[in-house]
Amino acid sequence: MKKIIVTVILLILFTPLKAFSEVAHISMDEAVSLALENNLDLKSKRKKAEELKQDIKIANALKNPQFQSNFLMGKVTRGNSSQFGLAVPVEVGKRGIRKKIAKINLKIAEDEIRAAEHELKINVMRAYFNILYRKSIVQILQERERLFRNMKSIVEQKSKSSPNSIDVLQNDMKYKKQLVFLNQAKANLLGAQFELNSVMNIKSSEVMYDTVETSLFAKNLSILNIELLPYQTIEDTAMKYSYSLSIAESNIEKRTAEVSQAKRMRIPDVTVSGGYAYQTAHQTRGEALPGAFVGAGVDIPLLYFYEPEVKRAKITLDRASIDKDSFENHLKFALKEDYNEFKYAKDNIAHYSEILKDSNTVLQNYQKRYEKGQASLLNLIQVENANQETLREYINAVQIYYEAYLSLMKNVGHDVLLNNDNL
Repeated sequence: MKKIIVTVILLILFTPLKAFSEVAHISMDEAVSLALENNLDLKSKRKKAEELKQDIKIANALKNPQFQSNFLMGKVTRGNSSQFGLAVPVEVGKRGIRKKIAKINLKIAEDEIRAAEHELKINVMRAYFNILYRKSIVQILQERERLFRNMKSIVEQKSKSSPNSIDVLQNDMKYKKQLVFLNQAKANLLGAQFELNSVMNIKSSEVMYDTVETSLFAKNLSILNIELLPYQTIEDTAMKYSYSLSIAESNIEKRTAEVSQAKRMRIPDVTVSGGYAYQTAHQTRGEALPGAFVGAGVDIPLLYFYEPEVKRAKITLDRASIDKDSFENHLKFALKEDYNEFKYAKDNIAHYSEILKDSNTVLQNYQKRYEKGQASLLNLIQVENANQETLREYINAVQIYYEAYLSLMKNVGHDVLLNNDNL
């Protein structure tokens, strides 16, 4: 029965992979490049800029002329002419500001697209890292499973004369629990792999993308060698490159233009008309008389002077300015928090690297002592628990360190802050 249950669990865990024709191991940079080129959500956002380019043309459009005519009938035709011609509405002082606002909207959209590209890169990097984190947990639990399996064999050899000894029962329970933990860790790893592919969001992809690195314990792991510039340089860079800040500044420019647009609504628009006028020979009781007519009309803002529109535009401008100041304030605190998180987590990684060496040495010594009967099972389990806790603390420190770096990337609006050449 136990074998059947284990088989079913393994089938559930590994069946989803059959939906993919192959598994491709790619680097983080390759994952980011593939996502930036093929991500469906990003392609949709890029279409928005194309739409707004058409909005500029729409905003710059002239009013279409109207065909007008009046043909007289009856006695009224005597002394009056029939007419037909065109009336052309002319906007005064409005088309230019409307086009300017449309251009600002395009700039905001382009910044939003670049921000989306930057955020996608960060999300791919985070998902990629999460796979390494989950692989590290699997690796820790696999080593522990091997340890307990080895201990189980040793205990069973030692206890052939008394198969119901406490050591046998304890070790058997520990080993079975470890299998459960390991299966759950493998399921979490599969979930992380699917998450990376979901974040990349490539159309009709039959490839399951996975990391090149085996875990966070891999040698020469590039993500552990990030060196940041001084904090002030990072803050100055954020003030220069932050997409959110650029969008906030564009919003102020847009709101300023909208105040001008609201005021220009008070400028009267003009309608100019002209055309052909004539009287027939019947009307003049003589010869037909050809001629022309011209006319003009003006919209006078007499009953409504657009005061609410102007006040609302000014209020919106004030709010946009406050929002920008508030964002800058929050941004500086966020940068300081992330920078300190990164700095201390990086120090902790260095400390844990030394601790791990000592912890592994102690564990190996206790394993040998237990095999020789010089240490109890309880002592070995305690040492092993301490070693596993240290391993988990190490990968958690790496997670805090890398998450702080990704947060800095997002807030700064710059990919990598390693040296001045990147700025």
